[in-house]
Amino acid sequence: MAPDAISLSIPHAEPYHGVARLVVGGLAARLDLSYEHLEDLQLALVSVLERDGYVVGPEATVRFLVQPGSVGILLGPVDPDTIRTDLDHEPADGVSLRRVLETLVEDVVLEEAEGRHWLLLGKRVRTAGAEADREGA
Repeated sequence: MAPDAISLSIPHAEPYHGVARLVVGGLAARLDLSYEHLEDLQLALVSVLERDGYVVGPEATVRFLVQPGSVGILLGPVDPDTIRTDLDHEPADGVSLRRVLETLVEDVVLEEAEGRHWLLLGKRVRTAGAEADREGA
């Protein structure tokens, strides 16, 4: 089953990152996600949005994906080489991007769709939809 998707395109500029966080927060509240899951998703999103060179072009598209048992954020278009390098590189000082993201979400996947590259940040959670599916079974 394909996930439900809600898309938001914003100018790729720091003042608009808060809009993306707000939308994720509203959708998470609608899905009755825990505060911890909401914070994890928002921090993962901002960790990618705020790093220079990850999102390419004048706009960032954030797709919130919902299916029973999981939620995800598809962010793009991204520069696959820059993201891949930072995901695979462990800096001598500080924390790698992969370590930050894998602390917050279970799935960190670089994928290609629509002729562009996207970063999928997925989290397994109990959503209102998953509860309804379980009750109907």
